[in-house]
Amino acid sequence: MASLKIIRKRIASVRNTQKITKAMKMVAAAKLRRAQTRLTNARPYATKAKEVLDSMVRLVEGAPHPIFVPRETPRVAEFLILTSDRGLCGGFNSNLLRRVENFIKEKQIVCPEIRIRVVGRKGRDYFKARKRELADVMTNTPDNPPFEESLKLANDLIEGYQTGRFDEFYLVYNYFRSAISQTIQIDPILPIKKAEVSGPTYVPEYIYEPSRTALLEKLIPKTLATMIHRAFLESVTGELGSRMVAMDNATNNCREMIFDLTLQMNRARQAAITTELMDIVNGAESLKK
Repeated sequence: MASLKIIRKRIASVRNTQKITKAMKMVAAAKLRRAQTRLTNARPYATKAKEVLDSMVRLVEGAPHPIFVPRETPRVAEFLILTSDRGLCGGFNSNLLRRVENFIKEKQIVCPEIRIRVVGRKGRDYFKARKRELADVMTNTPDNPPFEESLKLANDLIEGYQTGRFDEFYLVYNYFRSAISQTIQIDPILPIKKAEVSGPTYVPEYIYEPSRTALLEKLIPKTLATMIHRAFLESVTGELGSRMVAMDNATNNCREMIFDLTLQMNRARQAAITTELMDIVNGAESLKK
């Protein structure tokens, strides 16, 4: 059994850890509320933007834009994988990275060349440890990235698809359901698929100024940017929720460890007192003889 001094040091160490995990939980909870508000505002806008694009595409005869035309034999697939810069958030990163790694291995059967873009240090370190070359790495992204950055990325993706840099593009992120539940999403972004319509659908006829084609040129990058921006917000909110839950579990584990160590310390102290009393009694008995 460990000595009283060692047990007391362990208890003090666990208490210090408990203070840190509790503080991190409170910080994550405060940030989570703000992130949830941003995400709640972004989701309807992203959904409606995609609906507007789909309705306009149905009014244009033939291929409305080159990014709606899929490649017959795709050779290059590009991925944008959203992870976090920091750890201590449970399985938020590990679950997503394992899933996308398996998906990439399956995709390589069809597409020999895979290009990977990563957001976050955790994703960067994961792929570097597996000797995978990364096309681009973005770190230190803010909790609320500006929409202009997403728009810049969307224009780069449109140019990349049109110039043949890649044939398919996938967006990988954690979809936020609740603080304890995130769903891994691997969304094919490019080429854009036309919405499937079952049965007759009424599409109102509008007069467009400028033309529908010119309007699509402006609408497509903004819709893509909205989808990417929403994925960023989903990932940030999921990260904060996972960190809050992980730190709450760690705080509870510290409490249990302190309880167990306190019992162990009391047993050790009682054993030491009993030993001392036995020595005193034995010494007194030896003096009587």
